[in-house]
Amino acid sequence: MTTSSPAADGHAKPRATDRRGPGRPPRLSRERIITTAAEFEPEALTLQAVADRLGVDRKAINYYVPGRDELLTLVAERSLVAELEHLVLPLDDWPEAIRVFATSLRDALRNSSLSLYVNRLPGAGVLVPADQLLQALLDAGFDVDAAARALTLICAAVFDHARSALLAERFGEHPTYAEIRRVLGELPDEAMPAIRRVYSEVRDLGQGSLDFYLETIIGGCARQLGQNPRG
Repeated sequence: MTTSSPAADGHAKPRATDRRGPGRPPRLSRERIITTAAEFEPEALTLQAVADRLGVDRKAINYYVPGRDELLTLVAERSLVAELEHLVLPLDDWPEAIRVFATSLRDALRNSSLSLYVNRLPGAGVLVPADQLLQALLDAGFDVDAAARALTLICAAVFDHARSALLAERFGEHPTYAEIRRVLGELPDEAMPAIRRVYSEVRDLGQGSLDFYLETIIGGCARQLGQNPRG
């Protein structure tokens, strides 16, 4: 008794796993997961919600993204890159390059509450203006260490400012202010007079705080450059 081979007629039969049925969705990928996740509001974004919308098991999502926080970060970073990848800085004016870079990054971060999940410079799209800023600093005479530290300090100031503004919008005021008032309320009225005065008179630091940060950084960089001129 003989058995026929699948290729006996010279044509191998395709395996079921190789065929895509009518209407079958495209193969799952990290990019497709991020694109779908971007359709949700941050509060509603979960791995299960994305899996349901894509029509897959949640474990399939976990294969590409380990958890909700990572997914939120990826969506926020994509939005940030889209807003900053075409930014052009004035390379012949390093103080203005700092201001343009910082305020543009701040505006991009504040455009979405997802930015609360961003705490680093993500993707090549954001690294492009960062590269321009470093070039402006190097051309002005800063050495590589000073340029790198300046960029780090600027980004830290912008991220802190944007995060504070978003938290204030969400809670009506920055949570730190509420906590300070709570602590002071448990102390005698004469305790910590400087803190009481400052936090009773300053309610909304707003744009002024970022301006203060930037001008302080620029002033410090200018002094550093004066002490170490290009020779």
